[in-house]
Amino acid sequence: MADQKPTEPPSSEGNGPSTERRLWATIGVSATILVVELFGGWLANSLALLSDAGHVFLDIFSVGLALYAARFCRLPAQGRSSFGMHRAEILAALVNAFTLIGLSFVIFYEAFQRFRAPPEVRAGEMLVVAVVGLGANLVGVWLLHGRKDINVRGAYLHILGDTGSSVAVIAGAVVIMYTGERRVDPVLSALIGVLILYGAGRLIREAVDILLERTPRDIDAKKVENELLSTPGVASMHEMHIWSLCSNVRAFSAHLVLDDLGQKDRDAITLAVRAMLRDDFDITYVTVQYEDEHCCQSHGP
Repeated sequence: MADQKPTEPPSSEGNGPSTERRLWATIGVSATILVVELFGGWLANSLALLSDAGHVFLDIFSVGLALYAARFCRLPAQGRSSFGMHRAEILAALVNAFTLIGLSFVIFYEAFQRFRAPPEVRAGEMLVVAVVGLGANLVGVWLLHGRKDINVRGAYLHILGDTGSSVAVIAGAVVIMYTGERRVDPVLSALIGVLILYGAGRLIREAVDILLERTPRDIDAKKVENELLSTPGVASMHEMHIWSLCSNVRAFSAHLVLDDLGQKDRDAITLAVRAMLRDDFDITYVTVQYEDEHCCQSHGP
């Protein structure tokens, strides 16, 4: 005897209109930075500013990709896409992560070249443009900070990396103005590249965990099992699976074997199990198959 009790397909709340508005605003901020740094880099003859402008262009690409994924994730579950299009954000996050890796190696290369032959720059103009860029980047960081969506976090890492680049350019400009030592700029740029590479690695690890349908790192599967077995009416359980559809939608399935008490009120058990998984583990998509304890004893596992 078995009874399937699934919840309704989940919605990716993090990918709603609020997220899209933030992403559009971030694109506007990044486009402004791009224009300012291209003009400022030409005016100050600063390779650092021009390179940072290239970084900003990747930011715009990253945020645009995140915006596309956010809209794609909101498509309803239908036809062959019975879970909806939640995994689109994971693909976008992987693309973002690999562009971050590519960007970090470009930074390493440029830093090496500048260290060998530091270019002449107009430090005053460089400083002014970098300060303007930093202010605009901080607005972008504020817009995307704390969002749970993995693709939005990829865009956030892009903006955060560019913020660090602006700080490095400012520091480099100040040092050049007071000491004439221009090699500090490539050294700071290389450190930023390391930070970007570390962030990309974390993003790839999380995306791969989701694609492999591994249990989320912050969930203790044994604790979930113990909580379920402590539910009145549940005698035992098997075939338990916990995975993520995307960064903010988690799924659960299991076979629960019910004793005589549980057989009398399956609906109460269903409500209790869903509430526990939602409140304690942030699992919103639950599918439970019920089995009769006596039936299992008669026919074996």
